[in-house]
Amino acid sequence: MRFAIRSPLFFASCLCLLTVLLPSLLFAEVRTWTNQNGEKVEAEYISHDDNQVTIRRTADGQEFQFPIRLLTPADQQWLQGRGEGIYIAVGNGAHRMSSLDGVTWTNHVYLDEPGHDQNDLKDIAVGNGACIAIGGYSKSNIFVTNDGVTWEKNPFNIGVLSGVIFHDDRFIAFGEGGRIAASKDGETWEKIGDADLRAHLDQEAKALGEEKRIKSNIRSWTESGGTFVGSGDGGFLIVTKDFEDWQFPPRIDPRSRLYIASDDNGFVVKGKQTLHHSPDGLTWTDVTPEIGDQKIVSIVHDGEKFLANTNDKQGWTSKDGMEWELVDDATFPGHLAALRPDLYYSFQNYWKFTEDLLRSTDGGETWESCVLPAPAGITHMIFAEGFPTFPAPEE
Repeated sequence: MRFAIRSPLFFASCLCLLTVLLPSLLFAEVRTWTNQNGEKVEAEYISHDDNQVTIRRTADGQEFQFPIRLLTPADQQWLQGRGEGIYIAVGNGAHRMSSLDGVTWTNHVYLDEPGHDQNDLKDIAVGNGACIAIGGYSKSNIFVTNDGVTWEKNPFNIGVLSGVIFHDDRFIAFGEGGRIAASKDGETWEKIGDADLRAHLDQEAKALGEEKRIKSNIRSWTESGGTFVGSGDGGFLIVTKDFEDWQFPPRIDPRSRLYIASDDNGFVVKGKQTLHHSPDGLTWTDVTPEIGDQKIVSIVHDGEKFLANTNDKQGWTSKDGMEWELVDDATFPGHLAALRPDLYYSFQNYWKFTEDLLRSTDGGETWESCVLPAPAGITHMIFAEGFPTFPAPEE
């Protein structure tokens, strides 16, 4: 039976029923919902429109509709990406797989075991009904899917790719050596820029009195406010707004390979043991918290805040990328992907099989093992909004 709930007090009545837990349906997405009075209920998400959300309470299986405006801002944001869609993960060895619920994974395809070779997949993006996975080792790897099940390999090549972003109604693929390409659909690509990185590195080496170029492969790319920033080996940074004019800020933490994340207000890069923040990609400030001798494993942004984790499984968060605080009563066990503020994944190094993919829906307080079809190489994960669902695997 379905009926409308017109008062936030329904949360209180739900709580008294939580002592009885009914089995969830296969692929149900069960979570704890909180209203603006702080009242909570555990329920499966069913559907929502612009004004109402429908849930099925796990205590008794009853379905309810209630106004979205009664939810906390975090729950409202969670709903924004909850249209039809699927989860997709990619990784080295050209591993690709998908999931209906983010827990049970299927449609697993790959070319080889994870390594560091031409089968590398380094990043993933979704837009215009397509999902693009990029990578490579000596030349470009571009794989395209419209359903998370069937993939096509694209022959376009501008050298090894290390980043892809869906921006301004097109995919932009970024090369490890500074070449840039764009595509509306992931099928037809054109080169749109070249940073001429070798020329810059030759000039830099000469100015520094070095006999050869400093290794500066660009390992990750991101965008904020129309500014694109890449980061890589030896503390290397590269910045552009139009893929024609390029700027090279002074290297930071030259001992480290840098990886980067961003929000609407700027950028954060992680080195081996450092975090730096920049509002524009050009001027950088050391914002490293008191991590002692620990190494920083990951830097991600979950849609609300930055999260960095260290090799002792501690997590540090920041709303602005500058002031950091330790996350109490939580652990962050490996390399991280943050799909939403309520959904984190943890997996092994890119050159290893992930045999126990972990998932947290409570900020790292607890982790559950996902169901994998086989050990998989994983480097990135994404929610592909609007993608059609596929038949669920048989039990």
